[in-house]
Amino acid sequence: MNKIRIAKIAGIAVGASLALGSFVPMVGAQSSIADLQAQINALMAQLSALQGGGSATGGQALSNFNTNLTIGSTGSDVSALQSYLVTNGYLVMPVGVSKGYFGSLTKAAVARWQAANGVSPAVGYFGPISRTRLNGLIAVVPGPGPVVTPTPGCPTGALFNSVTGASCTAGGVITTPGVEGTITASKDATPASGTKAYEGGAKVGVLGIKLEAKISDIKIERVKLKLDFVTSGNSDQQFYTKIADNIYVMDGSTVLASMPLNATTVVKEGSDYYVTVSGFSFIVPKDATKVLTIAIDPKASWDSTFDNDSWKVTVPVDGVRGVDGAGINEFSPATAFNNEFTSAADVVDSAALTVSLATDSPITSQVIASEGSSDNELDGLTLAKFNFKGEKDQILVTDLVVDVVRGTTLTTASSTTGYIYDGSTLVGSASIIMTTTAAGSFTFSDIDWIVPADTTRTLTFKVDIDTAGLLATTFAADIGATNAVATNVTSENSAGSSVTETGSAQGKTITVRKVGPEVTLVSKSIITNGVSQTNDTLTKSTSTLTATFNVKVKAVGGTLTLGTVASGTPVIASSTASFKVYRNGAYDGAVSSATSTSYTIPSGCTSTGTNSCTLTDGNDVTIPVTFKIEGREPGGTVLSAGLYAIGFEGIQWWNATTGTVQTTTFMAGETDWRTADVSFP
Repeated sequence: MNKIRIAKIAGIAVGASLALGSFVPMVGAQSSIADLQAQINALMAQLSALQGGGSATGGQALSNFNTNLTIGSTGSDVSALQSYLVTNGYLVMPVGVSKGYFGSLTKAAVARWQAANGVSPAVGYFGPISRTRLNGLIAVVPGPGPVVTPTPGCPTGALFNSVTGASCTAGGVITTPGVEGTITASKDATPASGTKAYEGGAKVGVLGIKLEAKISDIKIERVKLKLDFVTSGNSDQQFYTKIADNIYVMDGSTVLASMPLNATTVVKEGSDYYVTVSGFSFIVPKDATKVLTIAIDPKASWDSTFDNDSWKVTVPVDGVRGVDGAGINEFSPATAFNNEFTSAADVVDSAALTVSLATDSPITSQVIASEGSSDNELDGLTLAKFNFKGEKDQILVTDLVVDVVRGTTLTTASSTTGYIYDGSTLVGSASIIMTTTAAGSFTFSDIDWIVPADTTRTLTFKVDIDTAGLLATTFAADIGATNAVATNVTSENSAGSSVTETGSAQGKTITVRKVGPEVTLVSKSIITNGVSQTNDTLTKSTSTLTATFNVKVKAVGGTLTLGTVASGTPVIASSTASFKVYRNGAYDGAVSSATSTSYTIPSGCTSTGTNSCTLTDGNDVTIPVTFKIEGREPGGTVLSAGLYAIGFEGIQWWNATTGTVQTTTFMAGETDWRTADVSFP
């Protein structure tokens, strides 16, 4: 039975050979010699397998693997594994090197196979997970020898489908037979010059080659590359002896071909060093543009003297060779081009931590401390939210210091306990005495808080407020503003080494008192009206800017008294105590006499006494108020040209018990309380 099958296969092979020989001109116009050879090899592999010992591994018998393989392993299992890796495009055996020893090249090839077949971690150790996966791809059949049943399709890096013999490259057949064409190779913008190649990295793109085919499809079969040093004191040889292990030609994430970098593969021509990567067939369709990426595997480690050194990869004149539809070799570029990259320390050693203020950190505001066990306390007041961005590696924050600056009245509201939260999870707490001091530091020790690599996480800083008074006390928290960020933050990388911390985060000012108004801005707007400032009499202006604010006032901690427009201390003062005019972004006090204020307190504030009303604890009113600027001073002076904005600066009020007039001015100078910029008509 086997003899009959062998005879049939042999007949097919011979018939195919005769057929191919009879139609060489026609076939040669549609595919390269490599394509024909691949098809013949596929037929011969089947013939060899039926004769008892050949297989899809290229002549090496392959059966189920039962042994773990790693660096230093030897024997037939290693040979069989290497044969499989070679056939499927994961391994290129150096010329003159026999199979049977598991070295660094085989480890790298196993890692590539693992990554392509979903085996994790893809580190090159051929253990139980890898053996199970590969054994599942192998069908052992009765007969003189085992045979591999390859997975349909193309494994990553394979040039031909080992079942069908078809090309594994997209558009692997030239569709313009007999047509001569041209290929133009030039430098692509990606990857950018200066890309960092970190120790232990894999397939780091260092040069992009843009390919343009004209008149005919072009099948790219070879790329020649020149290897150079750039940083003074280094040498060209160190490119492959110190910095890079392997070099690749890639189509996106697909490896078309690779080459180990060593004294065997790198050739010296004159005083220059070159490596040629070939053995692939990449079609650039007629009138289309494709990009190939040259990538390297940086060595696992190098001497720190090579950190941040520059190296260069060059495509020399005629460094790219392709074949057109007529079977003629086409070369490019006419002018050499290159790209540089930087050899950087291990990613772990390059780890960094950046601190910044979170976008949802509390804005400048006034808070009434009346939610604790007495009427002058407030537990868990959020002062700021801080972002921590880890780069290159996982960062462990071991210790953290948050500085707090107090202002205005230092003898009232105090804080002795601070907390940091990750969401709702308490990360740490700290205590200091801040009863009369202007500044203090909350130190959180041994918190061991993790920021994953290339991730931003947020910590919320809160304090407990005690002994708040009628007079205001301000609080502002920061990291890296009062003291250097490296003083405030102690962190380390995954190897336990110190990390460089940068950035800073300054929280907004929070005003605290035990009774008073919570003031929020409901809306703001500004409109222009009238004719040009220069088209009127000298005594009156018809050009105006009118700003409208809707301000919500809520009484907290006790009943408040608000003055009406007729009051001597109105809630909205008509002077610069409640508004400021900004011109071109800066305060301009010269226009105060050309302004007017108008507002009405809603009925929710109960009229009492003369020209005032009372707002009971817990109630609120929204006061609409307008502020108008005229384009001329009453004496006829035209206001200066520019962009004008109106800022709401504060309100006046007093507590029904004390009768002492107070002001709330936390919004003064804040852009959130300022209108848009407009110009006069």
